Amino acid sequence: MPFCPYCGKEVGKEDRYCRGCGQTLQGPTVQKPVSHGPTPPVVEEARSTLSQHIRAGEKVLWSGRPVKMPFIVPSLATIPFGLFFVGFSIFWMWEATSAGAPEPFALFGLPFVLAGLGLTVGPSIWQLMRYKNTEYVITDQRIITQTGAIGLDTRFVDLDKIQEVYVKVGFIDKMFGTGTVYAITAGFVYVDTARGAASMRPSLAALKEPYEVHKLLQEAIEEARKARTR
Repeated sequence: MPFCPYCGKEVGKEDRYCRGCGQTLQGPTVQKPVSHGPTPPVVEEARSTLSQHIRAGEKVLWSGRPVKMPFIVPSLATIPFGLFFVGFSIFWMWEATSAGAPEPFALFGLPFVLAGLGLTVGPSIWQLMRYKNTEYVITDQRIITQTGAIGLDTRFVDLDKIQEVYVKVGFIDKMFGTGTVYAITAGFVYVDTARGAASMRPSLAALKEPYEVHKLLQEAIEEARKARTR
């Protein structure tokens, strides 16, 4: 019988994720060792900061992080606008100085230069800081998401509150082979011109295997609903 190489829990031959520790079973599973004495299980130290939120009896089905590049690339869209703003502000200051305008008047454009620099690099730096703090966990009871650039925004959504799950693969996702898994709930409303008004939370962005996570999440939701009706 195969066992998870990370935590030693028994797993199925077709399982892609360990239902004990949530690690991806990328390598071969291991067979239970034959020993003449007690052998301590192989346990990997939890790498997710979300592990502290797991309740007693709650099983982690999957845990992961977004892929770095597709998570950050959308924030680069402001760079051309920021550079244009900086260039225009410098040009305005140079023209004002050349025309003999008073120095305070010429320096009036300096705050706009700084604003343009912030628009150029600020969103990318902010998104990079968010990436370092972004983690996702799916358990047999909830979805837990965490993100944040300075502080942490940690959200918990019970599986039986989720009404719909779908995958969205945008232009940038196609470039990197990623996608975002959205979970529709009744608590958060947004407006999507393509799909109409809907309620949505949470989203698991820039996942390497979005359809695998989507399938796992759907199965977990079905099991949670069955358990509630028992």
